[in-house]
Amino acid sequence: MTGFKTLDKNTLQEGFLYLSKKEPEFKRILIEKNYKINPFNKADGFEGLISLIVEQQLSVASAKAIFGRLKDLVKPFKPIKFLAIDPQEFKKAGLSKQKIDYCNGIANKIINKELNLKELTDKEDSEVITELTKIKGIGEWTAQCYLMACLKRLDAWPSSDLGLLVAIQRLKGLKNRPDYLTIEKMSEPWSPYRSIAALILWSTYDKD
Repeated sequence: MTGFKTLDKNTLQEGFLYLSKKEPEFKRILIEKNYKINPFNKADGFEGLISLIVEQQLSVASAKAIFGRLKDLVKPFKPIKFLAIDPQEFKKAGLSKQKIDYCNGIANKIINKELNLKELTDKEDSEVITELTKIKGIGEWTAQCYLMACLKRLDAWPSSDLGLLVAIQRLKGLKNRPDYLTIEKMSEPWSPYRSIAALILWSTYDKD
């Protein structure tokens, strides 16, 4: 049990209320969607992190298919089992050599006790980001998505996400797609519920 408020039915409603006041367009989207917004849920720990590595720069549908094949290969989905699989099998499953290296690197760090994903549950968002982005293959996007999807934090904001960039361009009627620094600034009034803002925005953008 952590001291952090996390994403659940109650905080989702709190977030909807807060964001509707801050951003009239969010209220319009929520009414259109009948307040039914898809969550972004993943298992915490090793499985969730590997799933996010698979998702990097891929469509949701492609990543889901590849990760499904990985789960068929790695049973149970633990670091030691992952390392026991021939990398060629991962390649056949659709994972690139670079991502296989990243995933093996993460598995080794966990086994060598250089990375303790359980401990991240009790750390501040900024500490989680710092800890994860030290690791090869994990950038800001992956770390923010881990906060959001695996740790269920309320104020994660993966500002380089293509879906968010496109959704904000449409939302604000911008001629050009904004860069991540611009949407970082735009998102400030939506804090401390930026994870929920991201879910609302993603609901307007077909990520597949």
